[in-house]
Amino acid sequence: MILNTGEISLGLLIVTFITIWVFMRREKTLSHRREKEYIQRLKDTQAQLHEYIADLDSLIVMLVGIHEFGMTATGVISKEELTRLIIDSACRLMRSDTGSLMLLSRDTNELVIAASRGLPPEVVSTTRLKPGEGIAGRVAQSGKAIFVEDIETDVRFMTSGNSMRYPSRSFICVPLRMKERTLGVLNISSSDPVRQFEERDVRLLTILADQAAITLENMELYGNLQHFYLEMVQTLARAIDAKDSYTHDHADRARSFARMIGRKLRLPGIMIQHIEYAALMHDIGKIGIDENILHKPGKLTPEEVAVIRKHPAIGNRIIAPVAFLSPVAPMVLYHQEWYNGQGYPEGLVGEEIPLGARIVAVIDAYDAMTSDRPYRKALSRHIALAELKKCAGTQFDPKVVNAFVEILSDEARAMDAQTGGQPGEYGLN
Repeated sequence: MILNTGEISLGLLIVTFITIWVFMRREKTLSHRREKEYIQRLKDTQAQLHEYIADLDSLIVMLVGIHEFGMTATGVISKEELTRLIIDSACRLMRSDTGSLMLLSRDTNELVIAASRGLPPEVVSTTRLKPGEGIAGRVAQSGKAIFVEDIETDVRFMTSGNSMRYPSRSFICVPLRMKERTLGVLNISSSDPVRQFEERDVRLLTILADQAAITLENMELYGNLQHFYLEMVQTLARAIDAKDSYTHDHADRARSFARMIGRKLRLPGIMIQHIEYAALMHDIGKIGIDENILHKPGKLTPEEVAVIRKHPAIGNRIIAPVAFLSPVAPMVLYHQEWYNGQGYPEGLVGEEIPLGARIVAVIDAYDAMTSDRPYRKALSRHIALAELKKCAGTQFDPKVVNAFVEILSDEARAMDAQTGGQPGEYGLN
């Protein structure tokens, strides 16, 4: 069959139309696919961006938290509490349940685990690394972070004979540095076998470690300053004792009693420490009192009594300017207050009187009664305790008196048992 020209042209037109339609359909499909891929990539990028922003927000919150923790709690919290905060913050930032903070001991020049999460206790207690040993040792020696993608195959990874195992292969170790000095290292392992750490994680953790190093260094410097001030005040307190042969070692005995009463009452550790300091320093104001009045063997005149009563306020003025002793100053100021409000300098009543001051009041009275004085010989422990019990509720806080009596009774029973004496030989029964 012979096609005429018109039929050929129509066929070509149909073929062309179909070709164009197929091409356009294909382009539309490709375009739609590319658009979906673009939208998905955009969503992935947005999700990743949101994750980065969330991590940065978390980092900022943690940095501020560690900074404020160090600034406001210096002298109040322990180094153990700070290291726990640091490792908890690092694990939260990295979304990990396993990590450790290792500090370099100045005594042994070894890295030891100060705080950890997800590690067995035996690993924490036995792990010791010299600078240069294993990944942590290398980081401590070089001051540069190490990012390990596969713990099991990395020859730098070393456990020094312990059984430390991490639940995934991804691992980051960053240094804690202050200028040219390395304080320790921060180790974090990925808890998610699917999620591997990235370089951005190293950067985030490094920023956190830098703030942690600053806070740890500040705490150490503050601790040294605190130690210096405490030694200075102890020297003053002992100087006061040395001036008076009747009160020799009074400050040290008072501090020991304060510690025992604080523990008996189950007080927080830092509060016990402050009460110890108050017991040690409660008479420091006597440094401003005329020795002739302090050592007068006879009865004091009303004017001399008024002078003696100034010593708590003088002690308060000496202690209050020292920042880390500020919680101690009120205990010194009010240690002559009576539970019924008949004391001085302000006539406070019951719970208005700081607990530390109430404890010091009992200790001070007992020690005074059982020590030789210019005007009388020392009373027996039995008579002194009977007097404390008699004055419980008026001069003294009853619960403090009860705690103190129990402590001395326990000591007496222990002493009787050691020496083979009869029960009550030391006058407490």
